[in-house]
Amino acid sequence: MLAITFILIITLVIGLPLSLLLLKRQNMFIVLGSAFPLGIGIYTLLMFIGNLVGIRFSLLNESILLFGMVVPLSVLLRHRIKSFVTDCQKSIAKIKLSPIEKIMLAAILFLIGTSFINTLYWPVHIWDSLTLYDIRGKVFAQTGFMKDAWFSSYYWGYPLLTSLAHTVVYLCGGLYPQFLYSLFYLSLGLSFYGGLREFSSRKISMFSLIVLLATQPLFYHSLISYTNLPYTVYLFLGVLSLYLWDKKREMGYLILSALFAGLSTWTRSVEPFWMGLILAVILVSIYRKKIWNILIYLTFLLPIREVWILFQGTLLVPAVSTSSASSSQPNMLIALFDYKRWIEIITFLSKNIIIPWGTIIVAFVLSAIYIFLIKKQKKHFLIYLITLIFLGVLVGGIFIFSLSFKGALNLGDSAERLSMLFYPLFIYCIGLVLYEKNNTTK
Repeated sequence: MLAITFILIITLVIGLPLSLLLLKRQNMFIVLGSAFPLGIGIYTLLMFIGNLVGIRFSLLNESILLFGMVVPLSVLLRHRIKSFVTDCQKSIAKIKLSPIEKIMLAAILFLIGTSFINTLYWPVHIWDSLTLYDIRGKVFAQTGFMKDAWFSSYYWGYPLLTSLAHTVVYLCGGLYPQFLYSLFYLSLGLSFYGGLREFSSRKISMFSLIVLLATQPLFYHSLISYTNLPYTVYLFLGVLSLYLWDKKREMGYLILSALFAGLSTWTRSVEPFWMGLILAVILVSIYRKKIWNILIYLTFLLPIREVWILFQGTLLVPAVSTSSASSSQPNMLIALFDYKRWIEIITFLSKNIIIPWGTIIVAFVLSAIYIFLIKKQKKHFLIYLITLIFLGVLVGGIFIFSLSFKGALNLGDSAERLSMLFYPLFIYCIGLVLYEKNNTTK
């Protein structure tokens, strides 16, 4: 219980105030959905920095860190927090659900409840979790320092967000940290619903949320201790915040998007999707003729990413020489026109990514076509643009990876897990189009 309480405090008195600080016109569901990912992400990053300067991992030290963050946030934002709680109470009291909405709410609660029942009961059991993410958290908690977990380069090849979250649970006497992933699942649901509700009806938003939560990879990953679900949540929140920034023209959403993009690299640092968000910001900023937004975005994103990259650089073997790096460039140029390689990549994508996406990718493509037919593409252009940029990053990343690693096209399971991040984007776009279609037919 102490572990759960500690995590909830991080969520409610760090993540929630930070969300309220950035968002003036508050969307209750987005604020609540952002609270846990933002709170646990910032908190574990500070744990990491503290340990680097010699502060031991211990319940006392982490409680001091928590207290040191809680007090100023609570004092500075006490009126806004109180107002938010009052507004939530009023909003909930006003809700009147139709019979079909009550059924959908029951389905949503069933999916989320089932996830929590499983993760609160079962210990960490998946192989990569046991041998990498969780074992690091246990060693951190037992020894108090990170250096004792660097058994080999394998153990410092991945960022520490989830491992340090496990450390918090173990320091509090908890045994089963998997409930953290149910919290990420819940956060995804809340923020997805809140983001879609900005532009769509309650029925369509609830239906889309059920489709999202019932998607097999997302639900399954809420039960296990892999980094893919947290990574998906951070990237989706980064995209959603960027989309809302463009619609509402509120700087808080831009900063929030940058924080989530940065925290995605604190979860998984190799995947380059954060660059896709930067590209979207650059394009929007040039179009809006507000170039300084690019600088603001990078100011909040890059420090989070660079903390881990710089630390990792102190442990890595020096990089290859310029001459050896340049010698690989012609190979890439040749590979670009190698149709046999592209056939292999397309086959790999079809088997391990497109086919597992199933009907959702078909619905997404149809939604994109439909939105052009009804001439609403400008209204939702940015969310589709970011999704297409991410698809380009996915294909380009696999192409480059296949050049540097011969066995890349044998890692189908990894590719399928990575492609999970597209489900919230696809379903969100489909939900927007369903609402437009419903309005058009009326």
